[in-house]
Amino acid sequence: MKKEFWIKVLNKASLAVRRRASAYLDSVRKVSSNEWVVESGEGVCYSVRLRGNDVVCTCPYYALEKGYCKHICAVAVQELALIEVYPWLKKLKERL
Repeated sequence: MKKEFWIKVLNKASLAVRRRASAYLDSVRKVSSNEWVVESGEGVCYSVRLRGNDVVCTCPYYALEKGYCKHICAVAVQELALIEVYPWLKKLKERL
């Protein structure tokens, strides 16, 4: 997905949810082009998937239709890092 999509996802999530997502950044694992697994601190794994022009999660928060969850936000941050940060770091490393 494109940068604008993931930014839109993060903008729709509440600040509290985005803050909680930071604890899950190391727990995101991409399993296919449109699916990620995010493991909770208790070892429970939730599936985050692209569905059409949206993203969904198998966690209870998302299932209760409360909006984008911390797992989705963690995936969004990881994907934005892949788009924005990693290419910049690669260029920097090549210069050193």
